[in-house]
Amino acid sequence: MKIINAIAWILGFTAFAHTSAAEEATTAISIHKDFKVQRVYSVPRDQGSWVAFCFDDKGRIYASDQGPRLFRITPPGNSSNPEAAQVEVVSDKWGFSQGMAFVNGALYLIQHGDHRDEHFRPDLLLRLTDTNGDDRLDHAERLIEFPKATGDAANWYEHSYHAVVPGPDGKSLYILSGDRNGLPCRKGRTPRHWNRDSWSFAYTKEPYSGGWVIKTDLDGRNMEYICMGLRNCYDMAFNSSGDLFSYDSDLENDIGLPNYRPTAIRQILSGTDSGWGGHAGEMLWSWTPKWEDIQPPIKNIGPGSPTGVAFGYGARFPARYQNALFACDWSYGRMFAVHLTAKGASYEAEPEPFLSAQGLPIADVAVSPIDGALYFLTGGRGTQSGLFRVTYTGLESTVPAQIKPDPISMRSRQTRLHLESFYGSSSTTAIEDLWTHLADEDRAIRATARIALEWQPVGQWRQRALSEPNPRTALQALLALVRSTDGDTSIQSELLAAFERLDFNRLSPDEQCWYLRILTISVTRHGKYNETVAARLIARLVPALPSPDRRVNEELVDLLAALKSTAFIKPAIELFEQSRTQEEQVHYAMALTGSTQNPGWSADLRQRFFEAVLERVPRWKGGATAIAMRGRILHQATEMLGPDLRAKFAAQIAAAARPAPVIPPNKRKLVQKWKLDDFATGLEAGLKGQRDLANGRRLFSETACIVCHNFQGEGGLGGPDLTSAGGRYSAVDLLDNILNPEKVINEQYGLLIYSMKNGKTITGRTVNMAGDTMMVATNPNDPGGSEVRFLKSELESIAPAKSSHMPAGLLDTLTREEVFDLLAYILRRP
Repeated sequence: MKIINAIAWILGFTAFAHTSAAEEATTAISIHKDFKVQRVYSVPRDQGSWVAFCFDDKGRIYASDQGPRLFRITPPGNSSNPEAAQVEVVSDKWGFSQGMAFVNGALYLIQHGDHRDEHFRPDLLLRLTDTNGDDRLDHAERLIEFPKATGDAANWYEHSYHAVVPGPDGKSLYILSGDRNGLPCRKGRTPRHWNRDSWSFAYTKEPYSGGWVIKTDLDGRNMEYICMGLRNCYDMAFNSSGDLFSYDSDLENDIGLPNYRPTAIRQILSGTDSGWGGHAGEMLWSWTPKWEDIQPPIKNIGPGSPTGVAFGYGARFPARYQNALFACDWSYGRMFAVHLTAKGASYEAEPEPFLSAQGLPIADVAVSPIDGALYFLTGGRGTQSGLFRVTYTGLESTVPAQIKPDPISMRSRQTRLHLESFYGSSSTTAIEDLWTHLADEDRAIRATARIALEWQPVGQWRQRALSEPNPRTALQALLALVRSTDGDTSIQSELLAAFERLDFNRLSPDEQCWYLRILTISVTRHGKYNETVAARLIARLVPALPSPDRRVNEELVDLLAALKSTAFIKPAIELFEQSRTQEEQVHYAMALTGSTQNPGWSADLRQRFFEAVLERVPRWKGGATAIAMRGRILHQATEMLGPDLRAKFAAQIAAAARPAPVIPPNKRKLVQKWKLDDFATGLEAGLKGQRDLANGRRLFSETACIVCHNFQGEGGLGGPDLTSAGGRYSAVDLLDNILNPEKVINEQYGLLIYSMKNGKTITGRTVNMAGDTMMVATNPNDPGGSEVRFLKSELESIAPAKSSHMPAGLLDTLTREEVFDLLAYILRRP
């Protein structure tokens, strides 16, 4: 092996610093207080761009190039002046890996292939071992040769096989794939009932499975798939309880659309479908977790490009960080410490920004078993690679943390695991055991019970589902039944008869969503409803529109539009006019423009809808698909008018095609230019009173907070999520941040000034890189529509912008009491 010595150079930045060279754009790292970052190895260009690594049992690092080479690195010592790192070339043919694990003295490595016919090389699971006893890996076993990907998906290797991790039992491996590859085995945990169950798609049995996880033994045998419907997770990790987690990708083109799924922290639950039905190269089908048959994420993060994840177990960190899941975002250059708390049979998550630097393409992360430091690797897509080490420098104790399980959550988890034991085969005791859990308030438990029911022969429980008297239990059983009876047209009439016993108006909003979902699935799997049935359903459901619940409204509008109800148009227009978010507006606009031939449209309703479109649609932002949707809806709404009205509104139509300002104009009148001193007295007392939270929710929209900030699942993604603001800020601090947005700029969302060698400047945020090309969004709320690209060689320097993307004066149109209502709304605990 060739030995390469490199003198590591030290970084200890804890805040942004001006950088004078484009190549060092990644060196100014902002990190959590009392932690330090050191660069322990700067990868020369001739060693490629590294994308994955793991530790062996001696604390050495194995790292893979994007190309064929595999390296072994002995990190420098842990002194304040690190020694030289030793880097060895292990092989020039065992690279091409985006996931590896060292288990029982062997290196298990996922090697992605080349699926072009003229250069074909298969995707493999390799086991590398030392057969000579000289501490050198010299032998590679092909444990699994994965099926060849075909069509457009064949060239999407970044959406191919990724992580391999050891199972908690010490006898198994778990392998993670993005959405390029079909399932490599027939045996699995998720019932093969997935389908394109949506009003927008024709029936197609078992379409693309999306991303998945499989389990195999240490010899690559006895494969079974664990779940499906993931987007493109890069890595995964088990916690101390044996539960599996990942950080899943989004589809950036869909930002701003109702089907956009942000990057998200996910628990990989056995038997589940996470809703991604697309396939690399054909990215069209993303199902919402508001549907009961789709597993929801634990926590949405926002736009990004998820890569490595690792728990902090073994790190010489304070207990809070030893137990955290560290999750990396490649494109936005950041790492989160995700704090997980058991909640019933699943978890809730609090992502805490841990470190960041714009232009820091973090590819992988792991804790050293020897020095207890957290290491991370940068690289990928031809970018400059570096190996970094994070250590704790504060005064808190770093002794190994003691985990104290919550007994209630432990019981819930045991219930879930018991129900999972019925997966994959029929059981004479299963139905009785699981039936009582179908109505559970814990979504993870009732979903597990429903999945277990779908594994049982339908003939054993069909009639029980159709005659179940408890509405909540009945709906879950009927959801399982409708998913388990593809092509059985006889079931639809029995299903509708069972629905006659259910009073839609007496169901909870959750249950109403299940009811409407079952009707949707039945159409795609059993056939369209005839006119008589459609009329009866319309008569039953139209009075429920509008509902106080957004999810119910969206499902009702979709169903009534598909059934060609004439009565849904006016309330749907009202919902479009009252919508607080762009995603809601798109949803209702699509239903309305898709119903242009409906006889329920009057001339007045067409004009009313068109005027609402002119006011709202030009402000839509987002990814490429959202921009295309904006033009489509404007065109379709215009076509709905007659020639006379099109001529009347010609000037407004032309204006609507021009870009709108980022922040919509505030139509309220100026009240006062508020300062923090104006609230020096009376703030706490004002918030202790009975505040009008409904008014606070309305003001969150009217002051344009909702444009940039997400709160409890509603709003934009250009600024920090405010859902947990009540746990992070005092009332004074929150008010100070709103009134003085430039006083403290969150490094995760701050803008940079890119000074070019030609004298021009660009203000924005790095959102992606490829080789020497940088991609900067000048409007964080519209990353797809505001992207600017340039070469690093064109860049002179980068410095943080002193101005905030958040404008000042947002509260100046509010009265004092309205300010209190808004603060009370944001600070309330969910």
